[in-house]
Amino acid sequence: MGSELTPFRLSDQYLSERHLGDEPRLVFLHANGYPPGSYRQLLEGLAGRFRVDTIEHRPLWSKNHAPKRLDWQVYADDLLMSLENNIDEPVWLVGHSMGAVVSMLAAAQRPDLVTGLVAIDPVLLPLKFWLPMQLMARLFAYELPMAKVALNRPHRFAHVDEAFTFYRAKRPFRRLSDQSLWDYVHAGHEQAADGGIRLRWSGAWEACVYRSAPSIFRKLKAMRAPLLGIVGRESDVITPELVKLWQAAMPALAVEQLEGGHLLPLEAPAECAQRVITFIDQYLSVGQAMNSVEREKR
Repeated sequence: MGSELTPFRLSDQYLSERHLGDEPRLVFLHANGYPPGSYRQLLEGLAGRFRVDTIEHRPLWSKNHAPKRLDWQVYADDLLMSLENNIDEPVWLVGHSMGAVVSMLAAAQRPDLVTGLVAIDPVLLPLKFWLPMQLMARLFAYELPMAKVALNRPHRFAHVDEAFTFYRAKRPFRRLSDQSLWDYVHAGHEQAADGGIRLRWSGAWEACVYRSAPSIFRKLKAMRAPLLGIVGRESDVITPELVKLWQAAMPALAVEQLEGGHLLPLEAPAECAQRVITFIDQYLSVGQAMNSVEREKR
């Protein structure tokens, strides 16, 4: 698997023609099962201020069958390889869910490639939950409920309208606008040989990601880059208890809450984009002020 190349979407369709090339560079990393195009509204909001690139995780491009498990560090290594091969400057990373964790793993390993991060509703598993899950899975072949759901989900639909109707009735999508849901339907599916559409990110890969979710609290302490956490108040993934553990591991961490659940950047794309812009602009303003002081001292 290591010989495959990671598709890196340089400035994708989200880059506005008015950009002159001197804006901060931002790379977005998506969640398990949600290709970058699912976040069209968020990315278009960010492209008004940044040069926006996206990366696709390997379940979208790998020619190999999904393994039972795959360490999330592999996705972080894919990201680092893409940054080294495509960009010649440190970047801001913005990630959602799995993408947020992958961003943090990459930043802890190669701080020279990352200016700062925004982690939107990351998957953070404390050891007290992670260890029993791993033991149950390895010793007793216990299957995670989320993995079972992924494996049993429909992979094909006759047409996009059928897919939209199916997802519209599902609880995880209840807070998405019709526009956001259509973005997911179009980004998450591709034309099938029989004339219908099929999932681009298979249930087997989705289950693999769930089974392989790491506990990264120890690695968080090695991070030095500026980091903003954005979480959904109604999220069932990062709870208030986990936010406290996250802040304990990273005392300088700023966390902001928005109305919404785990799919926050699809539920409230404009609000998420504005929080990202405000955070990075504040950091850049402080940096410019410090540089000005240094110049005056000389």
